[in-house]
Amino acid sequence: MNESQPLADPLRHRTQAVGWWLTGGIFLLYCLYLPFSGYSEMVYDALNYWTLTERFFQAGRFHPLAYDDALRGYLLPLLNLPAKAVAHFTGAAPLTLSRVMGAAYAAALFGWAGPALWLRLFPQHRLGWVPRLAFAGLGFLFWRDYFNFVLSDFPALLALVLSLWLVLGRGSWGTAVLAGACLTAASNIRPVYLLAAPAVVLLSLLRAADRRRRLLNLLGLALGFALIAGPQLLLNLRHHQAPTPLVLSRDARLPTANLYLAQLGWGLVIQKYETSLDPAFPSPRMLYTDPAGQALLHRLAIRHFTSYGSYLATVLREPLAFAGLYARHLFNGLDVQYPSLFVQRVAVRSSWLAGLHYSVWFGALVVAVVGFRLGQLNTRVLLTVAALALPCLAALPIATECRFLLPVQLLLYAVACFGGAQWRRDFTTVSWPRIALLAAGYLVFLGLCFRLSAHTQAHLTADVRVLAPLGGAEAQR
Repeated sequence: MNESQPLADPLRHRTQAVGWWLTGGIFLLYCLYLPFSGYSEMVYDALNYWTLTERFFQAGRFHPLAYDDALRGYLLPLLNLPAKAVAHFTGAAPLTLSRVMGAAYAAALFGWAGPALWLRLFPQHRLGWVPRLAFAGLGFLFWRDYFNFVLSDFPALLALVLSLWLVLGRGSWGTAVLAGACLTAASNIRPVYLLAAPAVVLLSLLRAADRRRRLLNLLGLALGFALIAGPQLLLNLRHHQAPTPLVLSRDARLPTANLYLAQLGWGLVIQKYETSLDPAFPSPRMLYTDPAGQALLHRLAIRHFTSYGSYLATVLREPLAFAGLYARHLFNGLDVQYPSLFVQRVAVRSSWLAGLHYSVWFGALVVAVVGFRLGQLNTRVLLTVAALALPCLAALPIATECRFLLPVQLLLYAVACFGGAQWRRDFTTVSWPRIALLAAGYLVFLGLCFRLSAHTQAHLTADVRVLAPLGGAEAQR
């Protein structure tokens, strides 16, 4: 079979059947697991996302233009509205309903959307049970408890993956509208996903056969954008007198009123942030301080950044220091130590799970090199990678949480599981000296990862006074 051609119909249907059966199995697995995961209520960000739905109501009546939050977009609270209504009218526990929603998101992302996007990029590949189970298994091992809660991360990523899947399809005008709507939905749920837009637009143009089709695709993307962003524009005008269809991301409690600008300040002194529910830990805030960043803050005498221009000027003054800071944030953002946003036991970390995660990274890097050598990394693949990676770049300057790098995490899992399954035969032709070199490189890589992780964990503190030089921003975390 020519590798540029899709699978034959019987084989493709069999592959699709495997995917649907596995998607259903993942949904059932999470439905069975989540009630026994140790959580009894929504807290912090999860509770906030759940209660945001109430802003659609005025005097006890639903009104679509009543939503007035300037920090977060309207779409996720609207998607949560049916579950909120069921909880209100039946008395069902909110956590029960959010777990069903979480199980659906997990099944859709790990069971269908992730593999489906891979097959759009590589239609000649076969994805049987083993690589699909490996991909879903990694998602379960490292992210399972996140699905207890109505968080923004997985719905936004699912919307972005759907947008890419649609753009990489047959390229009809209708799919362009849906792709634009999904991309805008992702950016409304998590505004940073707007950074993926240039790559998605370029993919849409690349898929077009002629100038007329390119124009139709652009019009379709624009209409999809308008369908989702139009209501946000009306809400911004009505409540904030801001003529923009984008989420404002404002928080009046912060020194800069802009959440991301405040995060840029926190990112100087905190290289990683997590949230604790462990009664043995003195605070909900798990702050992994950065001694080098603290020294930089002291040397530059900064309290907070008033504009992006001032931040850029600071980076240009100390490029090497900021390069090191971003590298530390990248590693720590990828280094998942707990399978939940809310850590139940701070002291409990699994060395073998950490080693597995580092091994997946190494395997993904090796597979990517093999894929590049085989000519698999064409423009479509690179633009898709850019669409997933660009939102993560915006997370590197701030106080990183592992969920902020979720698109890159899933990309690594897919490359290791799906790419490794397809290109494994190419490893059988590798000479023994190269295998020995690869094994030595793996051991060095593993050792460096454990060392860097231990260094970060050694700087864990609950003392919010480390943020005091930033003008009281610690009160907002």
